[in-house]
Amino acid sequence: MPTPLRYPYSLASALLGIALPLVFFSITYFNLRDALLVHNNLAVGLIVFADLVFLGLLGFVLIKRLTPALQGKIALELNEQGIIDYTRNIVIEWSYVKDLDHEIGRNSSRIIIKLKHETEYGSEVVIRQRWIKGKDREMFDEVYEYFEEMTAQ
Repeated sequence: MPTPLRYPYSLASALLGIALPLVFFSITYFNLRDALLVHNNLAVGLIVFADLVFLGLLGFVLIKRLTPALQGKIALELNEQGIIDYTRNIVIEWSYVKDLDHEIGRNSSRIIIKLKHETEYGSEVVIRQRWIKGKDREMFDEVYEYFEEMTAQ
């Protein structure tokens, strides 16, 4: 029986996820100031709406990504029962897994878990590697080796 594999949350991705809304929020601050000076109510409304969206995104990333990363929590775990994706609270038993695939994207990669049967998650489950600490290709190779070992038994 292989030892469980555990991958923590990525602190770097969480910090970047915090920085982007802050940058956009600061840009809209100056636009809001200018719109208030010229009494452009439509622009003020749009900017306030955009700021609320940025604040919501900031809050989400703070709670769901940065806090677990700072606490050193596990984002992805592979054990003898299956795969646990803590970023989305998904548990998949090895007996449900038909195959694994790896999709490399511009910003981050994805592990695609193809299921034998349709489940509450559909026929595939996608794990985005952006929020998981580690090198995408190496992580997928380790996950695939673990999958082969677990399904060979």
